[in-house]
Amino acid sequence: MQPITFTTPRTARYYLLGESGPAIQQVWFCLHGENQPVPELVAQLVALDTPERLLVLPEALSRYGLPSDGQGPRRIGADWFAVGDLMPDLTDLSNYLDSLAAEVLAACPPDVTITVLGCGHGGAAAARWLAGQRTHYDRLILYAAVFPPEIDRRATLKALPTRPVTVIATTIDSYKLEADGRALLDDLDEAGLPARLQYVSEGPVTLAALGSTTPLR
Repeated sequence: MQPITFTTPRTARYYLLGESGPAIQQVWFCLHGENQPVPELVAQLVALDTPERLLVLPEALSRYGLPSDGQGPRRIGADWFAVGDLMPDLTDLSNYLDSLAAEVLAACPPDVTITVLGCGHGGAAAARWLAGQRTHYDRLILYAAVFPPEIDRRATLKALPTRPVTVIATTIDSYKLEADGRALLDDLDEAGLPARLQYVSEGPVTLAALGSTTPLR
């Protein structure tokens, strides 16, 4: 017996830091990592919330409950990819993020600078989304990015438009080897993309480090 696919509308959730309007100069689309509740990513990015910057944090479509610590409300995680059969998820995430970007950007000035930030599996999701070349962006930040083995990383990177890429990695042993930035930088160079590598090595990696390691404009 084989599964049969069926396409149906989905209701997605996203968070905003900032408000759309004529004062917005920068829009950031920030994709969370595996098992990372979006509110926790929001908390790490609060330092980037300024009047001229709008941060958009979409939640992956596959939501699930995380183990409770016995304190506070239950934490909710979400995955960008299902194990074993990624193609439907890749199509869904591209359609979802293209539609969300179109709606958000329609309420912003036409000359805003667009940054896409992907953390962990969110880095692979961002690369696959942008490789479709239906949403314009100005730069991509891959933060400890992890590509599932089912995704051809080199082919995905070669499909990206020529835009600057910043790879942020860590030397902390607790992080997965796939997130090491050197191999990813080599693949980006092979794809002909202007890329640079930056390390964060003091303590656990936090996205708040973007405020000091990455130019904001």
